[in-house]
Amino acid sequence: MITLTNDQLTVQVDELGAQLHSIKRHGDSREYLWQGDPASWGRQAPILFPFVGRLKDDQYVFAGRRYHQTQHGFARDRRFSVISQQADRVTFEQQDDAQTRQAFPFAFRLEVTIALVDDQVAVTYMVVNTSTDRSLIYAIGAHPGFNMPLTAGAAFDQVQLSVKPAEEYSRIVLRGPYNDSNHPQLIDMHQPLTINHATFKNDAVIFKTAGSDFAATLTDPTGQHGVTVSTVGTQYVGVWSAYPATANFVCVEPWWGIADNLNADGQLLHKQDMHRLAPQQSAQYRFSIRPF
Repeated sequence: MITLTNDQLTVQVDELGAQLHSIKRHGDSREYLWQGDPASWGRQAPILFPFVGRLKDDQYVFAGRRYHQTQHGFARDRRFSVISQQADRVTFEQQDDAQTRQAFPFAFRLEVTIALVDDQVAVTYMVVNTSTDRSLIYAIGAHPGFNMPLTAGAAFDQVQLSVKPAEEYSRIVLRGPYNDSNHPQLIDMHQPLTINHATFKNDAVIFKTAGSDFAATLTDPTGQHGVTVSTVGTQYVGVWSAYPATANFVCVEPWWGIADNLNADGQLLHKQDMHRLAPQQSAQYRFSIRPF
């Protein structure tokens, strides 16, 4: 476990999955990050790579070969190497190997940098295509979960979700684990939404952000504590908590990709919202977390 600190925050990061493990503000014993519970959701803040969401039947076809891959990809379950570390930042790395190529036949390097910048946790993913002759096809996303509510005695159904820009959004509905983007709904976010467990009975509330900057804030109005997740250039942002199992956490998930469409044909080259990198090229993806 790696500990980062600056004048305002102390953050712990686990080399397994390069995932956040703890977020605390100085002078405040409050833990902002969900600590995991197998009874509801055993993870904390996994990285989603090389897929976001579920593939139809957990498989896809590329270059005539069928591959098996479970929900959200494999990066979250693999140990990352530390390639750079300072008091307030760390950079991890994971590369393809014989094991990853059984599920994903591409050369890649995934770098994850977590840096404390004033009162925020800044997260940067850099995807590098290390091949000299094949394009890299992938998606990437984040899945941090936050303790909600944050005040003793407060109730989950008092937590509010607000977004910026505060406007009406297309909401992508999941039918089972697959997206029905052909029939989006509208969600009016001019005013904060008070959530409860039933908010997630049909899985995540998915905002189509379409590349625009977007911020989602979860607030526990009892104590006026919460977190803001600010995203840059995401295609979607999912907000999720477990259902019908219930627990006091909410995830805010920046996504550059999405689960298979209901009508997906299983061909990777046809898969919705995948990213492509030419040989030897790289791309960055960023978001930040501000506890308050």
